[in-house]
Amino acid sequence: MGDVPRRPRDPGPGERTNTIGHTVERMLQASARDILDALENGFRARADLKGKLAELFMSRHLDDLVRAGAIVRYQWRDLDAVPDFLITLVDGTTRTIEVKNVRSGGSRLRVQTQKTRASRGDPMSRYYRVDQFDIIAPCLFNAMGRWTYLFARSSDLRRLANDPSYLATMQDVSAAPGTGLALDGVPAIWHAELIELLA
Repeated sequence: MGDVPRRPRDPGPGERTNTIGHTVERMLQASARDILDALENGFRARADLKGKLAELFMSRHLDDLVRAGAIVRYQWRDLDAVPDFLITLVDGTTRTIEVKNVRSGGSRLRVQTQKTRASRGDPMSRYYRVDQFDIIAPCLFNAMGRWTYLFARSSDLRRLANDPSYLATMQDVSAAPGTGLALDGVPAIWHAELIELLA
């Protein structure tokens, strides 16, 4: 009597699969489950991932604007000291967007406008120059659990007291944009729609 082929079964709770199919799984030689288990135990890795997810969902928002004819195209860039997105408008001009996550906790919505590290020998390189990007897009996931955004022009953000050509480290964000009113001392510079800043 020949061997009866065993029917594959779904892995139960706590069991792991070794299926590696996605490009990232092949690159790391680890299954998606292993990668997620590692993320679950890595605070810094989760923070980095949330930053990249904020960019991913922004790219999908920009896809919608391309389909609607509001912008011509965009580039999603992953380079140091370069804004996250370069978008081309219908008139041929371009705008740059820097995506950031709002800070977790606290009673006020705030976004950090400072880089993770400075270049060796240049402590000011940790700060963003006002002209380094055109629009900042704080993602509200850390505060609201949703991948939604607010938008403001960099030229409207607070500046460093000792050098106004650079942005201040922290910016207060309005939870009620588009009202034209400053709420709780937050300037009325925030918009719920990116297109409002591209006109």
